[in-house]
Amino acid sequence: MNTPSVYESAFLAAPFGAFLCRPDGVFARVNAAYEQLTGYCEQDLIGQRTFLALHDPAELVRRVGPLPPTSACALAQFRGEWAYVRRNGTRVPVSLAMAPLTGMLEAHYAGHYVGIAVDTTRHAHAEARLWYVSHHDSATRLPNRELFLERLDLSLARSRRSGEPLTVLVIELDDLQKTREALGPEGADLALEYAGARLRRLAHAQCGDVPMGFIGGDQFVLALPGRGDDATEVAEALIETFAQGDERALAQTPAPRDASAHGNRGAKVGLNIGTARYPDDGDDAAILVRRAGVAVSEARRAGRGQVCRFVRAQEQRATRHLMLENALRHAIDARELFLVYQPRVSLQTGAINQSEALLRWRHPVHGLVSPGEFIPIAEEAALIDTIGAWVMATACRETGQLQRLARTLPKVAVNVSPQQFVNPQFAAQVEVALERAALAPDQLEIEITESMLFADAGRTVHTLHALRALGIEVAVDDFGTGYSNLAWLASLPLSRLKIDRSFVAKMATDPRSEALVGAIISMAHALELKVTAEGIETAAQAQRLRELGCDEARGFWFSRPVSLQTLRTLIAPVPCLLTDRTCEA
Repeated sequence: MNTPSVYESAFLAAPFGAFLCRPDGVFARVNAAYEQLTGYCEQDLIGQRTFLALHDPAELVRRVGPLPPTSACALAQFRGEWAYVRRNGTRVPVSLAMAPLTGMLEAHYAGHYVGIAVDTTRHAHAEARLWYVSHHDSATRLPNRELFLERLDLSLARSRRSGEPLTVLVIELDDLQKTREALGPEGADLALEYAGARLRRLAHAQCGDVPMGFIGGDQFVLALPGRGDDATEVAEALIETFAQGDERALAQTPAPRDASAHGNRGAKVGLNIGTARYPDDGDDAAILVRRAGVAVSEARRAGRGQVCRFVRAQEQRATRHLMLENALRHAIDARELFLVYQPRVSLQTGAINQSEALLRWRHPVHGLVSPGEFIPIAEEAALIDTIGAWVMATACRETGQLQRLARTLPKVAVNVSPQQFVNPQFAAQVEVALERAALAPDQLEIEITESMLFADAGRTVHTLHALRALGIEVAVDDFGTGYSNLAWLASLPLSRLKIDRSFVAKMATDPRSEALVGAIISMAHALELKVTAEGIETAAQAQRLRELGCDEARGFWFSRPVSLQTLRTLIAPVPCLLTDRTCEA
């Protein structure tokens, strides 16, 4: 067997398409794999066609020019990814390599070129699949943030040319976390899938085919080219229609993990929407999405089913929010947090029975930051457990110090957040704080809000009993602002109700408020609970509450929040430092 025949046999048996062509590009030899790839037999190719005749004409014109070169020096440029047009007219992607023929075969095919063409259809499908997966959310099958921003860029370019406005909507689902807790991650993903499908249908019905995506968490995003002021009407219509529910989602929603969650199955989901508009709010895709996201945060704070338009002040608040959140993470270690104490006075004796520990934050740059501003930030950033534990430990330690210095036993009341109270280790953490401070458990009162009693009934009752078993009293703060079940309230191991300041403030002008305060006091005493009124600012309020039988009161009429040293002075005045004769005089 001579050498050329060996090479020729290998050429003909190759599992990939192979061909030889003359310097002018006309086929000289092809193998069986090349025939299968192109759909042409060798009689149709050899001496009949150039290898360029199999290329997609449009691609040739785009990449090479209207008159593709066929000289020998130019044939080598046809390498890389190309598209063939098969005999039946279908396109097939190929990876093409061309090179001058060298070696022992050159004597038989002088000046010829050898070409190899590999079908990359499977590779192209894999690449397309990879592209889809990397640019779409797996649950909703909608474009992710990256792909949406690319499409929004195209829409913005068209808006710039036409001079028309464009509005971006960030759409947030209400209470997705509750769905996740009730139905598990699979149920939450299914809820997102149906929410995305419904939003797509509703948006298409109102606005046609518009860019839409899922940008993570519980937020979708929608672009409305050509929409300006009327975008608010679209957003309101989406909220109204979406709130009506979807029976198809209920039919396919998985059953919850336990029977107690069954009432959540198929619950209607609400929306909050924030909007940002081109060109008023920016001309960059990422900026518009971010500012619409700022607006939806404002809508969430305003309540359910709200539409909020972006304004510059919101961005300033969001920037401050982020700055405070970052600073708050280091506030304990930096010793920027401290406690003040507001006395609670017996309306019968005038004595200070106990004080309420109140958290304060002195930022090194911005000074005192209001608790009404930084406490919600701590809750959203999941910092409230750490801060709450510090407050509990500090209040117990400082109260223990006060009792030893003043030689009296003023109790301390500490507010706890819902996140703290539902922690299974909460009672154990309180017990540790008491032991380290050498403070008796009956000298501590824990305050919870009325809404916390019903947020997680089973866990709440368990924690209440654990605290009472330690000897710690529990008070219900802001009583009257929620929707208490009085029969259930009577069965809980509580010690005190605190009347919300809003009722006290209106007692003098609204007979119904005074009647409600009197009813709360009578009911609490019937249940053997003590009563504290908050927000006392006048002598008349204090006198009327005393007449109604209220046990304690707290407010500016008696004292503002004070430092621990000032509280010591209020409880046990400093002994007379003058001479005996002066004191006697």
